Amino acid sequence: MCEALNNNTFKYYSNFVIVTNMKNQNIAFRLKKRELDYVSTEQERIKLLEELVRLNPRDARDLGLRTKFKKELAILKKKSFTKKGQLSQNIYSLIRYSRQVVIIGEFNSGKSTLVHNLTGRDIKISEVPFTTYKPEVSIFAYNDVPIQFVEVPALYSGDNDRNKMSFIRNSDVICITAKNENELRSVVSTLEDYLIIISREVSEAKNHKYRPKDEIIEKPSFVAMWTKFDYEECNVVDINSPTDIGEEVYRLLNIMRIYCFKDGETDGDPLIFSRNQEITVEDFGKKLGLSKIKGAKIFGSSNTYDGRMVGLNYRLSDGEKVSFR
Repeated sequence: MCEALNNNTFKYYSNFVIVTNMKNQNIAFRLKKRELDYVSTEQERIKLLEELVRLNPRDARDLGLRTKFKKELAILKKKSFTKKGQLSQNIYSLIRYSRQVVIIGEFNSGKSTLVHNLTGRDIKISEVPFTTYKPEVSIFAYNDVPIQFVEVPALYSGDNDRNKMSFIRNSDVICITAKNENELRSVVSTLEDYLIIISREVSEAKNHKYRPKDEIIEKPSFVAMWTKFDYEECNVVDINSPTDIGEEVYRLLNIMRIYCFKDGETDGDPLIFSRNQEITVEDFGKKLGLSKIKGAKIFGSSNTYDGRMVGLNYRLSDGEKVSFR
């Protein structure tokens, strides 16, 4: 079965394999590779890629990935070198991830509480303003999909941190924390000052990202509060419910997971697509590097084993498991 493990668990098992079984480079490489889903900054990715390229797996596919990682490492190191002088000016430029939720709110609105509820991280929670003075990055795995949550310093009336606002503008999803409705409307007003309009709608094809800063942009958003109420602009969820938060983020990110199914269980992590994409059995096989596929047996998202035979043009749905033939 595929389990969503946290970064520390991956590191523990990776180090255990490397220390106790140096001969089995394939296992060490694959365990290290899985950690890539849980890194949150370019510096962490560089460190992990350095460890990966030092390993020497024998499997042909892993060797191909190692070559790819080597090229990526060279590019990231070059970018990191050119950014060293800019680090103190814009730390947000180093935070990159394919599925990113930014947590915003006023002072003591519950941002750190939300991160703790989602990830279990032992973070500082205080009534003193500016406790969070830099972005705090965490990974929350939901439905086997790692999602990056970034808590940014508090918003306030007249906030002029343009780097922070640019980061919020280019995130995938906005999560607003607030103690009450008045506080929520104050945060929304601050966003509107920077031409950011919150929306409950799923944005298609990333058209909400990297738009000119002088152009109005609608962002997929939701609100996390202790008290739920009807809010026209976006959905409000329980700040103490990781499941409710996970479901809303999953919806707004428009995620579709497809699993490879073998010997009665899922084989590895799912591949992630957008629900806007039309992914067939043939497309999925090509993504896995398979060339000669006659068809497949499809199993539903629940763990049932009465799969049905389909052809190469069968369109896959979220959570389906594919057993090739």
